[in-house]
Amino acid sequence: MSTPTMSDQFAAAFRARLVTHIAEAGRPRRRRHTLLGTGAALAIVLGGAVAAAATGLLSLPGASVDTALGATRSATFTGTGTLELGPAPATATGVAISLTCLTPGSFKFDDGAAVTCTSAGDSERPTTYVIPITAIEGDGVTMTTTTDAAWSITAGYVSSDTTDWAVNKTGDSYGVINGDGQPDLIAVIATNGQQGYVYREDLADADGSTAAESFTSPEDALRWQEENAGIIHMIPVYESDGTTRIGEFRVG
Repeated sequence: MSTPTMSDQFAAAFRARLVTHIAEAGRPRRRRHTLLGTGAALAIVLGGAVAAAATGLLSLPGASVDTALGATRSATFTGTGTLELGPAPATATGVAISLTCLTPGSFKFDDGAAVTCTSAGDSERPTTYVIPITAIEGDGVTMTTTTDAAWSITAGYVSSDTTDWAVNKTGDSYGVINGDGQPDLIAVIATNGQQGYVYREDLADADGSTAAESFTSPEDALRWQEENAGIIHMIPVYESDGTTRIGEFRVG
């Protein structure tokens, strides 16, 4: 299977956030989830169009709608390579990519995200991704991988607009995490594979964000990490109504 992941970066950022919580107090903060998981079961918090596209889902409330700016370009590489796209249009906000693994391997994007292909069958399932324009250096996109890994890519500049979250009958907003923050009900993939929503407060309690609000020193953050090391939290997943339970979400 191919698994888009930023797990190492997420873990490092989360640890840093815990330890530096007091220094950041009073400043606007934006928490960003990508992929969380332990063992065979992978739990996905969806954010914007990236995770939705990577998991094959249709666009969800709050996701980005991408408009192509000009023609795409394609190429095939073995090892690390750069696809030249030419100068970016003034209105470009990102580069939309369709990556096909021709051999097993790990492939790193310009912004640090990565996809790992573990079987030959992955060549039939391209991974789509949008790299922020701010992460692009020069006039092309680079995939970093091992010298024997083969891959093909199609990419082009896009302009992205964020859609509004939806609101259910009880007044709770639902959709994906985006640049505007987090809705009341956050889109996830449950451990049973169903797409649903978890309450923002439940997720904050499970991932340590709630605890972080009470920290008064870096030692408090480190103590929390030690006390929760290896602990798996299971939180309920609902349909968009916030009451119909359809599965569980794993955080740990």
